[in-house]
Order: sequence, then C-alpha cells, then structure tokens
Amino acid sequence: MNKFDRVISILVLLQTRRIIKANTISERFDVSLRTVYRDIATLKNAGIPISGDPGIGYSIMEGYRLPPIMFNEGEAAAMLTAEKFIGKVTDKATQVHYSNALTKIKAILRSAEKQSLEVLENSIAFSATSVLINTTFLQDLFKSIGSKYVVSMQYKKADGTTSARNVEPIGCYHQSSSWYLIAYCQTRKAYRTFKVDRIKELQVLNQHFDAKHIGLQEYIDQQNESWKEQQQFHLMEVGFKHPYVEFAEKRKNYFGFIEQTVNEDVTHMKFLNSSIELMARWLLQFGDQATVLGPPQLKDKIKTIANQVVTQYS
Repeated sequence: MNKFDRVISILVLLQTRRIIKANTISERFDVSLRTVYRDIATLKNAGIPISGDPGIGYSIMEGYRLPPIMFNEGEAAAMLTAEKFIGKVTDKATQVHYSNALTKIKAILRSAEKQSLEVLENSIAFSATSVLINTTFLQDLFKSIGSKYVVSMQYKKADGTTSARNVEPIGCYHQSSSWYLIAYCQTRKAYRTFKVDRIKELQVLNQHFDAKHIGLQEYIDQQNESWKEQQQFHLMEVGFKHPYVEFAEKRKNYFGFIEQTVNEDVTHMKFLNSSIELMARWLLQFGDQATVLGPPQLKDKIKTIANQVVTQYS
C-alpha cells in the first residue's frame, strides 16, 4: 500500500473508534511506529483535527467526517459475500440491518462495479444446512453488549427445565452452526455460557452495569485450557490408502490432526484425541482403506463396534 492510500485509510480508521493507539495502527497496516507518527503528522498538517499523543492514542474531533469513500469492486464483493453468510447465521433483524447498509454501499458504486455485483449476487450461495434453529434474540444481545445493559431471560437448560436469569452480557460467538452467549450471571455470581437457541424469552432491562468483566477471547481461551486439562489425550496413528486420503483430509482437523507422512501407497496421519470411541466410529467408514497402527485400544474399539454392527444385521 502506498503512502497516500495508507494515510487515507488511517483517517477512515480514526473515524471508527473513539481512541486508537499507535500500536493498533502499526499492526493494521504492517508499518513501523515511526511511520505511524509521520502519517499522523501528515494528517495534522493537512488540517485534520486529530488530538492525542503516541503514549495515549489518537482521536479525531467529534463531528468531523470524511466525505463518502468509493468502494472498489473487491471490497464490494467481500461485503456481498458477507451478506450471504450473515443470512444463514444471524437473526432476521441483523440481516435487515446489514442488507440496508449494503444497499447504501451499492448506491455509491460506479456503473461497471454495480453491474459486476449484480452478476455476483446470484452466483454466491451458502448451503441451506447451515441455517440455525433459532437466532431470534441476536440483535438484542448485540445491543445489550455494546451498551452494557442487563438482560433478563428465560433459559431452557440441558435437562429440559427452564430457569429465569438476569445476566450481564460479555460477548457472543458462533461455533458449529450455533451461537453462544458469554455473560456474568447475577444469580449464580459467576460467568456462564448460554446457547442462544435455548433462550425462550429475553428482555433488555433499563439497568446499566459498570463492572469490568473478562474479555470474550480470554474467557474462551480459559475454557479451552480447562477442558484440555480435564482430558486424557491419546496419540493415534492411522494409514490411509491414497484413493481415500482426500476424504480423510476433509475431516482430519476435527479429530486432532497433528502431522502426516506420505509414502508410496499409504499416507500416515497422526492424531491427538481424547475419545477412542469417537475416533473409532469415524474410521469405520473407511473400511479396509484405513489401517490403525496404534494404540491397541483404538483397534479393539473398532473391532467391538464392527462386531456389534454385524450382530445387528445378521
């Protein structure tokens, strides 16, 4: 990126947040801190009302706005792709807001870019199998997270019972076709993970919370580490015959894949997994096209399940 484009991009970035530190700008544009300082000086010399210093961060005067920016074709296509994805993984309100925003972006595109986008619009799709069961409350949750308002909800637990909770939302994340809410539960006095499709009723209360909570990513990392400490992992090695390697590679990362070696007729893969049974049931689909090299427990589990299948259908 040349200096002119970078300086303009920094100006746009400054309008997206209240305060931005020099380190953030440096990482975003992959330049040194010294370059960031020079670019900020360039903007100031051009009359842009920027305040702050390297140690605190930079902010732009309230009310200052850069005139509308033209999007290029690649950026518009990326937004269109995101719209297709959002249509599958979010609630109706979020979809409407995003579509309205994209319409405004389309309005300022040049004619050639509009034509290209029209072609793309009917040429990008996401599988219908990724549609979620219930994401009705996502928009309310996003608003409560951004504004720090307490949420009251009726939540269906895994055992089928329903409980009333008042929570202080921290963040939401999407995993395996489901949305999850991380929040501080005022009833349990602890952080909890809630599956959004189990929320039966939800109301954003006119009650602001000021507590400084753990960050979303930090909480997820802690939960992952805690889970790993509770697991007993097994090193497993499997040989896949070459015609079936491509099928194994599509799913290998779901089973703790760590490395592979390609030989003349067989590709050896190593996995680190805590579930012997889960691994055995996955490997059964390969039949005689996959051979377990270790551990013995995995071989025994495959034999047991295979014998049960034979008995069931004999």
